[in-house]
Amino acid sequence: MSVIVEVRASLDAIGFEQQLCVFAFLASYPLSLGGLLQGRGRRTAAIAAAVSAALFVLLTDPWMHGVLLVVAMMGGVGLFIVVVYGLEQLQRLASRDEPSAALGEPETVIAAAGAEPERRRKLALRRRAGTT
Repeated sequence: MSVIVEVRASLDAIGFEQQLCVFAFLASYPLSLGGLLQGRGRRTAAIAAAVSAALFVLLTDPWMHGVLLVVAMMGGVGLFIVVVYGLEQLQRLASRDEPSAALGEPETVIAAAGAEPERRRKLALRRRAGTT
């Protein structure tokens, strides 16, 4: 049997515990990489990702197939990040070439800059939430 066939047989034998480990890994690994959480949260997410990946490897028989699957999951997350970053840069390049319709014509912008700003009336503040 080839390695791919053996890995496929391991995937067919995945149980609930292994699925739970994969879910925990795929939920916590991107959080440890991104900027959504502060330092302590990223460390906690990284620890959770490492523990869930280690448990997945330990629960997979043979364990080398578990390691291959964890590496493939990490590569998949990395590929997803690269694709999203590339699409964002492509969108920025496309929007830089087009003039913004929100600004209007240059004469309108200059005329608006010389006008006096509207004065907003102050609202009475009350000490209850949701009221002004």
